[in-house]
Amino acid sequence: MEFYASAEVFQPAYAALDVARRCVGPFLSAAFATSSLASVDAKIRYVPTVMPEGMRLRYPARSKLKKKERLYDCAPQLNYEVFVTGNFEDQLREYLRGIAESAPHLAELGTSPEQIAEFEAILDSAVGRIIAERPDQTRH
Repeated sequence: MEFYASAEVFQPAYAALDVARRCVGPFLSAAFATSSLASVDAKIRYVPTVMPEGMRLRYPARSKLKKKERLYDCAPQLNYEVFVTGNFEDQLREYLRGIAESAPHLAELGTSPEQIAEFEAILDSAVGRIIAERPDQTRH
């Protein structure tokens, strides 16, 4: 399974979102590569939208399964305020919350229930493991 990430983000939230993306992306890629998900021929393309309340209607969530392409376009709306005023841990949790929306669609890309459970376990462990590896980030 491959993981790709980008974002549509309003400038004040960009720096924090970019830090989360740069931490989560490599973590997930490495975790997937050493799990049973390594054998899954599928891709999650994660492009969340992070916009303030007044702009959210112009940037709706648009997640979509593209079965023939073996792709899940995961494009949820994330909480803008978390990336503007929240702490690193909250930002990681919000970023991963969006990725977790992929789980119910993985079966249609050929993953078994056990692999979906492993995917969810990887996401559940991500915040703690990333924080342990990034002591330079403020947690509170």
